Amino acid sequence: MNGLKLSDKLRNKNIKMLQSILKLSVLYLSLLYSATTKADSFFLPITSKVCIKEQNKSQEDIVLEIQDKAKFLAVKNSDYVKNKLKDVDDYYLSLISYKILDTALQDVDMSKISANGRMCLDYKANLDIKKTDEIIATFNVKKLNNNKIKDIAKEVISMPKSIYEANDSIPLIYIDDLEFYNKKTTSKYTQNIVEQLSFEPRILITENKELTDFVLTPKLTKSSVDIIDEKNSRYSMSVTIEVTDLKGKKVINEEKSRYIIIDNNQNMQTLANKMITKLLNEAISSIKAKLNILFHE
Repeated sequence: MNGLKLSDKLRNKNIKMLQSILKLSVLYLSLLYSATTKADSFFLPITSKVCIKEQNKSQEDIVLEIQDKAKFLAVKNSDYVKNKLKDVDDYYLSLISYKILDTALQDVDMSKISANGRMCLDYKANLDIKKTDEIIATFNVKKLNNNKIKDIAKEVISMPKSIYEANDSIPLIYIDDLEFYNKKTTSKYTQNIVEQLSFEPRILITENKELTDFVLTPKLTKSSVDIIDEKNSRYSMSVTIEVTDLKGKKVINEEKSRYIIIDNNQNMQTLANKMITKLLNEAISSIKAKLNILFHE
């Protein structure tokens, strides 16, 4: 009799232990599902479809143009970005969209179709909500539409009054050669920068560094290839434009970054040259207003 009672007690104890384990398992699975759902909620799918004419364009130009346009439209036209920036005009919407596409896109998937002299690209990616919010937070969205020039001026680092401000003369700026991340330099892109700034009436370019008021230095800070699979790789690049005064103080700093998906058999040298030129042109375009404000505020 005592043996039966002891056996019953052990069986009941085992049943209770099993029930506890099952409850804990269910709780763990629920928490795991909740965590997974929460993690997935940080990413939103975005898409776009763009087509460009292939006529008189190199393969490298097509790759840069169609991917850049597809990423930009996917970000700019996404419901999340549009809702976050619904009160921002198109100028700043485009500016912030470019900042977002440089760092906040993951799991990119693309399919290309070439027909009738046109290249079309179906672009899909996941938008990292956390990074997107962080980028948007760096802009004072509420005040962006009030006065563009004032907002741009705030980005220019304050500096002491220069001698040219006293006599209202136009300052001279010297364009340095492009500096690579290994400190080597090349003059290959210097003339292009000169041409980009030569039509600015309130900026004068000098070839004599001893006579200059400011020095503009372009830098290639990143150029890397990450293999995705046997056919494709991710090519990333960053360039920076720095403007310093005669004391070496940095008064303007503008960075542009981009990545594209490339074929592993792509001509990397040609593509790199085109990508450097593209990003430098974007950086120069971004700092023109800052230069005018810096020189003539």
